[in-house]
Amino acid sequence: MQCDVFYNPDREKLAKAWQQLEARSRPNFFLSWLWIGTWLECCVDDCYLVEARTGKEVVGLGILVAKKSRLPFDSRQSYFLHQTGDPEQDQLCIEYNDFLLLPAYAEKARTTMLSKIFLSLVGNGALVIGACQKGLFNSALRLGAESRCVWDSVAYKLDLNRLRADDMSLEQSLSRSGRYQIKRSLKRYERQGKITITTATTTDEALAMFADAEPFHIARWGALPGQSGFTNPKFKHFHHTLIRRGAESGEVVLHTLCAGDEPIGVIYNFHYDNQVYFYLSALNYNLQDKHLKPGLTAHYLLINQALSKGMEGYDFMAGVTRYKQTFANSESPVATYHYQQPHLALKVEDSLRRFKRRITSGNSPSPL
Repeated sequence: MQCDVFYNPDREKLAKAWQQLEARSRPNFFLSWLWIGTWLECCVDDCYLVEARTGKEVVGLGILVAKKSRLPFDSRQSYFLHQTGDPEQDQLCIEYNDFLLLPAYAEKARTTMLSKIFLSLVGNGALVIGACQKGLFNSALRLGAESRCVWDSVAYKLDLNRLRADDMSLEQSLSRSGRYQIKRSLKRYERQGKITITTATTTDEALAMFADAEPFHIARWGALPGQSGFTNPKFKHFHHTLIRRGAESGEVVLHTLCAGDEPIGVIYNFHYDNQVYFYLSALNYNLQDKHLKPGLTAHYLLINQALSKGMEGYDFMAGVTRYKQTFANSESPVATYHYQQPHLALKVEDSLRRFKRRITSGNSPSPL
């Protein structure tokens, strides 16, 4: 297996190569050209392409963006896989990150590509990969690199085929408490009027729903940097472009749910390879009724819709929340890692980071 690194490859040739490998590899949505190509256009000026081949056959592709350290007198660079290192750009939150790999060669290609990256690019810097499945890049450790986990969580998924195999409805799969909360919420919403789901079928409809989501999302998550992405122009530009490219093909799907004339919220999903990926919700918490559960209600209705359409899974992705735990029947750990060669200065830096985390976590309120 051979591996090469190309600086600023021709974007048209890259698009063709990526789409050809994508068609043969069945990746997750975040490794589709729809997401990666939009990210390149909206967020990336300079990049490195890592390409693995067996003979003339391309079996692995990955894109790295280099970013210099923000510390004075520090010449080290970090290399980010399918991210930029800019917090505003990376608020897009790629998940299930990996190289795009042909399944038959996945582990060998991943190891070969990591080896090439460490030898050709990283040096005394770092390779940053996230959010990825925990342990997916352990071959970096076998190559002599050290890892530092800077963030971890759990990804939740509802395997719809498992429900079908067990001849079980969504309602039957829920706990007694979950069923009770959803039924009570549905009855309360029905007092406002008939519950409806409107799904955007045109680009203009999808963009309008995305705009409708903005005030609800900001009200819930805040308008400060790092809070709601709707206050981040780079986040909005990316999603406007993604919606224009994917709404009418059915890969980018926005739903508005209402009870009568009262909005329940907007749900922003991706549909890819017969999977539903839940990306973002903007829910209406203006109604003063603690028994209304807009998130539970919306997902309950949309999961049933996905079941009826023959979708194979409803993926809530990363983040520990009650509603995800209510519906999910599988979970997996995910994390963001920094991989680097052993170096005394890095060990000192890591010790200082751990010390800082201990101090700050002791003064922070619990998120629970």
